[in-house]
Amino acid sequence: MRSTRLLIERMSVDDDDVGVGYADVFVVVRDGEEGPGPNDWEVTLQSASTHPLAPGEHDLRIESADGALLTGRALLRFSDGSRHLFRGDSRLVGYVERD
Repeated sequence: MRSTRLLIERMSVDDDDVGVGYADVFVVVRDGEEGPGPNDWEVTLQSASTHPLAPGEHDLRIESADGALLTGRALLRFSDGSRHLFRGDSRLVGYVERD
């Protein structure tokens, strides 16, 4: 099993841009797999200002600090209005393993 953490520079939730104070996407690729499974990634987001999000599924658009563009559907697991935790619920489109 291999894991990677990518810093997020910009992010939108359901086509709504969220100001990023700090964010990362943590990805796990299981042995024998070419990429992460639908539940093998999560996003931790600290928004720059209060940004309420409704519980449930959301479409995420993630631009990493190294220029990668990732998209996927995720469940909002926790939110207090500025700290948010999402768990992947679909394929993470655009993810490519780096050496």
